[in-house]
Amino acid sequence: MFLISTENIPQAEMEMMESALREAEVDTCAFQYVKKIKSLNLSLASSSLNVASRRNIVDWAEKLYGQSISAVTAGVKNLLSSNHQLAMARTVEALMEGKGKPNPEIDSYLVLDPRAPKSTSHVVKRPFKEGIVFMIGGGNYVEYGILQELPAKHVIYGTTERN
Repeated sequence: MFLISTENIPQAEMEMMESALREAEVDTCAFQYVKKIKSLNLSLASSSLNVASRRNIVDWAEKLYGQSISAVTAGVKNLLSSNHQLAMARTVEALMEGKGKPNPEIDSYLVLDPRAPKSTSHVVKRPFKEGIVFMIGGGNYVEYGILQELPAKHVIYGTTERN
C-alpha cells in the first residue's frame, strides 16, 4: 500500500523494502507487479506520447483493473455462498434457534439466559433474537458479515485480537 500511495520513492528505499520483504519470507510477486506498473507510469509520463494515446492506455488499464476486481469479487461471492456457511455461523444460528430439537452440533454448549427464572436449568428451548458472539483469538470480517446476515437476528461480534 505504501508503494501504491507514494508518488516518488528513491530506488535505494525501494530495494530496502524488497529486501525486508524477502528476509521476512514474504511472496514479493505483488510488490514486483506494483513496481513494474509504477515504472511504466513514469516512462509513459516522461515519454513524448500524445495525450490521446496516453488516454487510451489509461482507459485500457482501468478496464483491465475493473475486470480483475470483478473476477475477484465473483470468486469471493462464490466462495461465501450460502451453501458454504462457516461452522461458527451454523453454530450461532443453531444456538439462537434454541434447543427445542436435537442437534449434535450444539448439544454440548451451555446457553445462559439472564431473563430465565433461576429455578430452571441452563437448557433454553426458546429462540433468541439477540446474541453476543465473542471469539477467543482473532476474528475476521467474513464471520462478522455472515452473522449480520442471519435472518431476524441481531448479533454483536467481538474478538480478543485485532486482525
